[in-house]
Amino acid sequence: MVSNNKRHTMKSIKNKDMIHPSSRKAQQVMRVVLRKDRLDQRQKTRANNSFLKSDRILWFRHAVPEEVKTLTREQHHQLIEEYLSRFNDEYQSLVALHRPGKVRPKAAREDMLTAIMAKERQEYASGFEIPDFSSPKNVQTLREWDGDLNSLNRIKMIKLNDPKHLAKLAGDVAGSAAAGMANSNTTEGSTMQE
Repeated sequence: MVSNNKRHTMKSIKNKDMIHPSSRKAQQVMRVVLRKDRLDQRQKTRANNSFLKSDRILWFRHAVPEEVKTLTREQHHQLIEEYLSRFNDEYQSLVALHRPGKVRPKAAREDMLTAIMAKERQEYASGFEIPDFSSPKNVQTLREWDGDLNSLNRIKMIKLNDPKHLAKLAGDVAGSAAAGMANSNTTEGSTMQE
């Protein structure tokens, strides 16, 4: 049997006003409604991601002085650290409102800032996407960008990982490899003695 992959719309379904709740036509209408909701949700998510990306790009654009033509990798990492610490003052002021010995619930803004900072730190550990300031052409494109979401793809982006996190991972891997070697040597030695 050939599957029917035809996408129905509400316009193409006839007599949708007078249908039995358990009929095939009611199921068809339900599929159309669910698909429309799913597509709307995806569109909202995509628009939200574009807005967040443009907000990040604008922050980096204004953080780099106009006279700077290119940046090194170390300067890229310094910029990311500045970006990640942009909420620190506000967070510290909210924490300062807590009085010692008094039970005061956290402010909603404090919880939100904690979540944002943790998410961004995790993103930096796995790969933080920022505009590429190592190319003069890309820096010029970024300076000329007017904030239009449709022209975001003209700006070249790079992903950078936290060097401290990478060094920690390398140390963990080296430590576990050394421990594995030590364990294999002790098990070999114990089997030889038997």
